[in-house]
Amino acid sequence: MRLTLSIAAGALFIAGCGSSVPISSAPIPPVAGKLATFDVVDMDQSRHRLYVADRTDQGIDVFDVSAPRASYLATIPLPSSPNGLAVAPDLARLYVGTGSGSVFVIDTNNDSNAVVAEVKTGKGEVDLLDYGASRQRLYAANGADGSITSIDTNANTIAANFKIGAFALEQPRFDPGDGMVYVPSPTADSLFQIDPNNGQVKSFALGGCKPRGLAINPRSNRAVIACSTYVMSWDLIAGRSIASFHQVLGGDIVTYSAKVDRFFVASPHAAQANVVGIFGGDPIDYIASVGTGAHGNAAVLDETHGVVYTPNPQPKRSGIAAFDLAATPQPTPRWLQQLGTVGVPVGVLAVFVFLFLFVSRSADPTRRPQKAAPKVEGA
Repeated sequence: MRLTLSIAAGALFIAGCGSSVPISSAPIPPVAGKLATFDVVDMDQSRHRLYVADRTDQGIDVFDVSAPRASYLATIPLPSSPNGLAVAPDLARLYVGTGSGSVFVIDTNNDSNAVVAEVKTGKGEVDLLDYGASRQRLYAANGADGSITSIDTNANTIAANFKIGAFALEQPRFDPGDGMVYVPSPTADSLFQIDPNNGQVKSFALGGCKPRGLAINPRSNRAVIACSTYVMSWDLIAGRSIASFHQVLGGDIVTYSAKVDRFFVASPHAAQANVVGIFGGDPIDYIASVGTGAHGNAAVLDETHGVVYTPNPQPKRSGIAAFDLAATPQPTPRWLQQLGTVGVPVGVLAVFVFLFLFVSRSADPTRRPQKAAPKVEGA
């Protein structure tokens, strides 16, 4: 029993602490030695390309990730500073939201990396993006304008504009599980649900979360929201919070990988090294935090090689930091978590039961040693 309890406590300790794993890096030559400014990273898993929104170079840095370590290929120049990215692998397109209010469309087939279209939203800025493959629509958050622009990706034209309110909007996400679009707002402290068929909007108060990043597991219709000082799991069907996790100090961009059923929360602390928090997808549970030594605000998994990438804007190390997901602590089995929670009282109870049974068996007259009968002389 003592050994079992020690194993449970040790497993919980490992899962709850920050993890130190080997960190590799890949430089971006054009910004070498500079204090770089990066925004989102995104991955085309089928074409093995990693894209970085590079505001220092005013372009998109492209990395080859066909091998276990990223290799810089080129920077795609843009006429405006890049913000959000969204990959449409079925269309061989990369979409870039920019500070000018336009979405630029880049052809990624055979690495042509040519800007083939510009969609002007008429807004002051386009921030974060998400692509809904089932509808072939791109959803663009228009920064402080409080609206979401829906773009027809076949015609590269605006299909609709959904006005939410006078709120700054963060990461929009299309949920193929229920066909809705979700977007958090830190100023409204709410999560908004948009029906893209009719533009109907519902709001859910988040009670002090002040959300930024959002990612969804469409199979369970549950989400992870990066709040200002913690991380929240959310049930999209019930419209309520499930749990709060304080192991990760808030964060910015959240991504989800269905292949490994993991959420990744990039949390760039102001005075500390960047932490990438790892959460289970179903159920949503905290697994580990990895300090990368960078200050990236986004992280993405290369599903082929199991490598997590996050940008590093620091001088002399400007580029991409990476670590192997397999090197991080694995989830503690549910039964072991429960044993760690109730292990001590269960252990004490087990000791009492053991002693009770031992004493009871010892007191049983049928189990007491019998005295040998005295010998009779002459018998």
